[in-house]
Amino acid sequence: MRPLKAAVIGSGLIAGLKHIPAFKKHQGKVQLAALCDLNREAAQKLAAQHGIPNVYSSIDEMLVKEKPDLVDICTPPKTHAPIAIQAMQAGSHVLIEKPMAQTLKECDAIMAASRENQVKVCLAHSDLFYYPFMEARKLVKEGAIGTFRGMRIFLQTPTDYITSKPDHWANKLPGGVIGETGPHITYMTLAFINPIREVKVEAMKLCDYPWSPFEDYRIELVGDKAISSVMLSYATKQWMARIEILGEDATLLVDLEAMSLVRYRREQLKPAAIGLSMLSEAGQLLKNLATSGLRYATGSLRTTHDFIIDEFTDSIIKGTESPVPAADGRESVRVLGMIVESLTSTAQRV
Repeated sequence: MRPLKAAVIGSGLIAGLKHIPAFKKHQGKVQLAALCDLNREAAQKLAAQHGIPNVYSSIDEMLVKEKPDLVDICTPPKTHAPIAIQAMQAGSHVLIEKPMAQTLKECDAIMAASRENQVKVCLAHSDLFYYPFMEARKLVKEGAIGTFRGMRIFLQTPTDYITSKPDHWANKLPGGVIGETGPHITYMTLAFINPIREVKVEAMKLCDYPWSPFEDYRIELVGDKAISSVMLSYATKQWMARIEILGEDATLLVDLEAMSLVRYRREQLKPAAIGLSMLSEAGQLLKNLATSGLRYATGSLRTTHDFIIDEFTDSIIKGTESPVPAADGRESVRVLGMIVESLTSTAQRV
């Protein structure tokens, strides 16, 4: 069986840093044949770096000449729906960077095109595919922490990454930069709490950037039997991506950047019990460090996009369900819309 033919649309940071290297790891079953961007010069430069044979500045031309089996959309969110629909109408399966689209109407149009053209959609909900997050989902499903009781997410992105840049596309999204980071908190929450019935948001402006409505957020995502409490900060120089998953019998402490997962138990506040708990946590962290080091040393460390592209191409070849189907992307957009709506009301009060 011949490898699938793939094309990437968009030559920005996420394409060059995440998507294209992941495709190159799976050349036995998918060949990256083309890169397309309105900025042909940028596309040619990136294609040369990665050995991509064909470059286009026209999506129409690329679809006609290449006839790709899979189109990977790495462009700003406002373009996702029209590009995805165009690619599906040409017979291509589509991988879409988060968020799926900017509105539910656009999501519904993508899903309709998928059905009509009998092609698959996959969302690049990348944080779901970190090693510790996948393990945490497995442990919760197996009942390893008892009854699930809720979760907390803490994401921190340095100010100079996006927030301080007035011309960055993310600052032009509905709600501002939260439109870029917000999908992560919605789909990570939905992995454990689905559906989300209610959203509560408090936001504060801390930086002197007129194009940025807020830089500090506290968000409650309320389900039927559990709540996800979220803290988002864009007002420091720090990176952080940590999740706490609360169970009746134990808590999971997940650090996505450190690739660590710690099962935390502290049922008594006696010194001996606390000491044993700390020793257990330290031992688990050392084990995580050793595992990550071994993966680096042996070249077996897999990125989140590596998992996504591997599993999506498998789903196309085998006719199985997409690893992150369109319905999941739509639900994430729905919840993000609730957050933005609440922020709009907050901004009007301020």
